[in-house]
Amino acid sequence: MTTFAAKDTVYVFVETESGECGVGEVWPAYGSADSIAFIINNDIAPLVSGEDSADINTIRNKVYTLSPLGGVANLLMNAISGLDIALWDLKGKLSGSPLCQLLGTHAKSVYTYASGGLYGKNKGLPELAAETSSYTDEGFDAVKIKIGGMPIADDVERVATVREAIGSDARLMVDAVHAYTVEEALEVAEKIKPFDIYWFESPVALDDMKGHGILNTQSGIPVCANESLSNIHQFEHLLSHNGATFVHFDLSTCGGISEAIKIAALAESEGLNCTIHAASGVNLYSASLHFASSISNLDSVERHFIHHWLSEYQPEILRSQGPYASPSSKSGIGTPFITRPFIEKLARDERAKAAL
Repeated sequence: MTTFAAKDTVYVFVETESGECGVGEVWPAYGSADSIAFIINNDIAPLVSGEDSADINTIRNKVYTLSPLGGVANLLMNAISGLDIALWDLKGKLSGSPLCQLLGTHAKSVYTYASGGLYGKNKGLPELAAETSSYTDEGFDAVKIKIGGMPIADDVERVATVREAIGSDARLMVDAVHAYTVEEALEVAEKIKPFDIYWFESPVALDDMKGHGILNTQSGIPVCANESLSNIHQFEHLLSHNGATFVHFDLSTCGGISEAIKIAALAESEGLNCTIHAASGVNLYSASLHFASSISNLDSVERHFIHHWLSEYQPEILRSQGPYASPSSKSGIGTPFITRPFIEKLARDERAKAAL
């Protein structure tokens, strides 16, 4: 089971000579926040400084040369994701256009689901039921919870509890965070099928593409995969094994918006819909809404109720409770309050608190 005691966020800033600044946000999927920041500051920044910020492909191609023989390591792809998002944000700000307009708006609003149902100390079934029913009370008609952190019988009971709490008409999704073997996942699927599960997310090890295919084709529950894959080639490998019915990716790990465009097109070519993972800060969530509104094969965007850092500074992005949300009408990603001085001050304040 994967356990998070804390979750770090890295902000990437791309500044022009005239002072305009694009902002990208990533969560460290493959290493520490310090390792991503080191790569950005010491490897990427010197390489791309002085380039035309509008030429995103040229900048990305230069960064790819950091990895020998063209094989981009996942950690580097995590850093590239932040750079790419910042470049798209900057492009929107310089043109005075919201990101969705640059990408080509397909829909004015996108479907979102409530993500929560995590494990917690002293969090029993009554607390889980109260939490998940609060999401439907706020207008959401789809809820995702975690499984894989308890014995199978206990997790089946959790699923049954949530189904009763949210009602028979709401979507119910489960996320195992790669906790199971193939045999265990098949057992779990068989036991939770009676509760009408919309998807089984990340059922087996991240790199077990064949295992994902077995679950997707034999378990009776569609598989959703995989938010931690880091480029178009990994998704091609996954889909070559029929490893997903719902193609699940995160702008901050897949390679950024530029790579997400390719992944969405790949999914469409296979007749599959996409769902966007966005369990981090408001900047990434806002970027995800913009991107999601630009593709025709969207299933949903994750609206996480645990991870939504800095939303108090621009609450209108989260104000619309489910199930539909619209991208910000501001230029770029639409979070102008996130500047380098702002983030640096927050970091200093947090270090000061930790020192007390």
